[in-house]
Amino acid sequence: MPRRDSTPGAVILGSDFKALGVIRSLGRRGIPCVVIDNQPRSAWYSRYTTRRLHWRHGMSDERFLHFLLNICKQYGLEQWVLFPLQDEVVEFVARHTAELSPLYQLATQDWNIVQWVCDKRLTYRLAQESGVAIPGTWYPSEDDLRSMEMTFPVILKPAVSIRFQQATRLKALPVQNREELLEQYRYVSTIIAPDEIMIQELLPGTGETQYSFAAYCKDGQTLMAMTARRTRQYPIDFGLGSSFVEAIEIPVIREPAERLIAAMKLTGMVEVEFKYDARDNQYKVLDVNLRPWGWHTLSIACGLDFSYIQYKDITGYAPLPVTPRYGHHWVRMLTDVPAGIQEIRAGITTPKKYLQSLSGRTVFSVLDWRDPLPAIGDMYSAIARTLHGLQRKGRHS
Repeated sequence: MPRRDSTPGAVILGSDFKALGVIRSLGRRGIPCVVIDNQPRSAWYSRYTTRRLHWRHGMSDERFLHFLLNICKQYGLEQWVLFPLQDEVVEFVARHTAELSPLYQLATQDWNIVQWVCDKRLTYRLAQESGVAIPGTWYPSEDDLRSMEMTFPVILKPAVSIRFQQATRLKALPVQNREELLEQYRYVSTIIAPDEIMIQELLPGTGETQYSFAAYCKDGQTLMAMTARRTRQYPIDFGLGSSFVEAIEIPVIREPAERLIAAMKLTGMVEVEFKYDARDNQYKVLDVNLRPWGWHTLSIACGLDFSYIQYKDITGYAPLPVTPRYGHHWVRMLTDVPAGIQEIRAGITTPKKYLQSLSGRTVFSVLDWRDPLPAIGDMYSAIARTLHGLQRKGRHS
């Protein structure tokens, strides 16, 4: 039956561990949460999920738009807060704010704002115009590659990430010489449009040189924020996401992050990713996320529950400033154990140091004894994805 009480709930588009953090944050405060996904993952099994809607197609096309419009009245979701959790769904909602905003309260700005985050060509252009450092980046055609002067190694990466990441399970491809550059460029051209291919200098350093500025913003003004070091990722080279993050103060990244956020006029939860380049002593912007990021539950332990802050702001309660508490760390054991093994094999760490890093005040990405089933669902979905990937590889070999 449609819901008739006055408390607006949340419609969560996605069910991975990022979504789980949002659902636990809101659900523990009595806010009902509906989860929609085409691939049920950890959040699907949470005790705080009040309704599960399994969508069996892509979550970024016209069919999905009609689905969201139809279920609003069917299930009494009028004026509930719509939270997209994946980049392609953020873009989808941003492009359809005119159709969705009469029915839902949106956690996503219009496309004219969101495009600056979704397309790294625009992100880097605005960063340069704002005086924020970026890695050396080029946008050549295949013909340009033969004559361009560059120092190897470099990386190939997409301006718009999703199709590339789905095909490669990586954020970027390393290139050691010009012959390999041509080969990888042609391969990537089969996945994404050539004008979306970026060549970027390879910044030296491990995960210990990767940092984030996490904030809640309003019309480009940063209202509250914290910083963290993204110490490990998996795979350790160009991984899809962080696996071990430490809440530590890095004051030097605050000013450039706030300058970029102001230039973009962002509202909502924002993560700005940096990497420190010891060669010129600069922190260089790599990416910006305008949605809950992988480790956002670490912020809750530090006193900044960004999901709830955004929910309250959207529903009419102005957020009050909060000073973060540092000293916690966040770990996604499903990927951090293999990341640790890779780092040990590469000589980056030792078994003793890896185990020592896990001690202290730990926030787990999924595991919570008050809500145990998502940990089982997380493992099940990971195994299912692995088997599916092996089947696809077998069909194409």
